[in-house]
Amino acid sequence: MDDKKKKIVLYLFYLVVVLIVVSSAVLILPVYRKYQKRRTVLNQLKEQAELRTIECIQLNKEVHGLENSSEEVEKVAREKFGLCRKGETVMQYEEPGALEQDKNTTENNN
Repeated sequence: MDDKKKKIVLYLFYLVVVLIVVSSAVLILPVYRKYQKRRTVLNQLKEQAELRTIECIQLNKEVHGLENSSEEVEKVAREKFGLCRKGETVMQYEEPGALEQDKNTTENNN
């Protein structure tokens, strides 16, 4: 009988251990999933921040060039505003697809 009691106590101990492990898994799993989602979001935000930093550096370089270089100002004036010096002729080239889009736009407006 002493041997039977030891077996019963041992089985109960194993049962308690298994219950503890299962209940721990049930409690930890949702928290771990939430952690993984937040980690993914954090990585995405870090990538966005890195892209924004690169963009900011490029814009700062452009601003610095515009503040300190007359060539940069002239380049922007020519490219964005179509300005030119006296005696120069501005020539603009359009892509073939752009002409068709303009036609379609004007036809749809009428």
